[in-house]
Amino acid sequence: MQYTLHLTVKDLDILLNHAETNLPLEAAALLFGQVSELSVIANRIELVHNEASSSRTSFMVNPEEQYRLLVEAEEQDEELVGIFHSHPAPPFPSSRDQHNMKLNPVVWLIASKESESWTSKAFLMEDDQVKEVGLYLT
Repeated sequence: MQYTLHLTVKDLDILLNHAETNLPLEAAALLFGQVSELSVIANRIELVHNEASSSRTSFMVNPEEQYRLLVEAEEQDEELVGIFHSHPAPPFPSSRDQHNMKLNPVVWLIASKESESWTSKAFLMEDDQVKEVGLYLT
C-alpha cells in the first residue's frame, strides 16, 4: 500500500519558514484533516512551540496544547493526520522518531536543511517498518 500526503504548497512554505525561524533547534507542527483510502489530506496546519528547547535533536509538543488542538479538530470533523518536524540530519526518522511513530501512527513529515535549501520527506510506520509516503503538493 502506498499512502500519499496531500499538502498545499503554501502550507509547506509555512512549515519550512517555521523550521528556518527555529534553527538551530527543531521546529514542530501538527497537521489536521482527513484520511480517505490511501490519501492523507492535510487541510490545516498548526505550528507549535518545541518544548524541548534545550536540545537540537529532539522536539516535544506541550501536552495541553496538543489536547486543545485535538479537541478543536474533533469539533471541526478533522483528525490528526500528521506530525511535522525539522531535522539537523537528513530527512529520515531517527530511532527516537521511530519509537514515537509507533505511539502516534500518523504520517510524519520531516524537513532537513543540509545545504542552502530544504528537503522534505514523509513517512509512516507500517508493521514496524518505516515506509516513505508520497508527497503531493497542490
